[in-house]
Amino acid sequence: MKIIRVLNTNAVVTLDEKNREIIVTGAGIGFKKKKGEHLDEALAEKIYCLTDKEDSRRLQNVVEEISERYLEIAGKVVAAAREEHLKVRDALYVTLTDHINSAVERYQDGISLKNMMKHEIRKFYTQEYSIGIQAIRWIYEETGIDLGEDEAAFIAMHIISAEFETNECSDVQRITELITAIMKIVKIHFKINFHEDSVSYQRFVTHLKFFSARVFDRQLYQDSMKDLYEIVVEQNGYAYTGVKKVAQFIEKTYDYRLSIDEELYLLIHIKRILDEQ
Repeated sequence: MKIIRVLNTNAVVTLDEKNREIIVTGAGIGFKKKKGEHLDEALAEKIYCLTDKEDSRRLQNVVEEISERYLEIAGKVVAAAREEHLKVRDALYVTLTDHINSAVERYQDGISLKNMMKHEIRKFYTQEYSIGIQAIRWIYEETGIDLGEDEAAFIAMHIISAEFETNECSDVQRITELITAIMKIVKIHFKINFHEDSVSYQRFVTHLKFFSARVFDRQLYQDSMKDLYEIVVEQNGYAYTGVKKVAQFIEKTYDYRLSIDEELYLLIHIKRILDEQ
């Protein structure tokens, strides 16, 4: 295997058997090495292969400027997310490596950022937040720095971004704010308290995550279930009053009109919630 790019003392780029660019890390693997020289495979410890060429190039540029130890932590986060069956894009390697480096630098400069969405992230994205907490432990083991729960929530937001078609944590914040608003409307309208450990609640939250993402992406469901919609609405008039409240709020606030199919899915979830009360 020949080196095609030296990123730093401990990271180089080479080609695998499928002629794909891969990042190989290991202590001293790039020390005094040049492009075209053979890679000492005995020094290889970690290999990173990103399917998207642009993501791979961006990650190479990041590692060239940042310690590869942060890439290793990001790799652990990606692996943990996928073990939890979270469909995260390879872009998470890039954004999270850069973010961890910035968070550590801020800490060393005495700057601590509060995450105003921490409560909502912990509530609506339990898997991602749990992985964020684990990432804080990995960072502590590597650096001796405890970045705390606020930073765990920021890391969770990067994981969530990688699940959606966005690399911006600000989009995750908007999505989470919309979920919070919808839950509040349902809670107040029906005068109920949610059973947050129930299957129906968890399914409702999961639906709202992707529904909210569609609102901001301006994606509409096709109206394919009009006949079923009319039957279900007729049979569940009380639950439907909550759907209309939510639909009116979204149209007024975000200029997005719910399709019949979207109203139907909301109605089904709200009915399940009400049936538990």
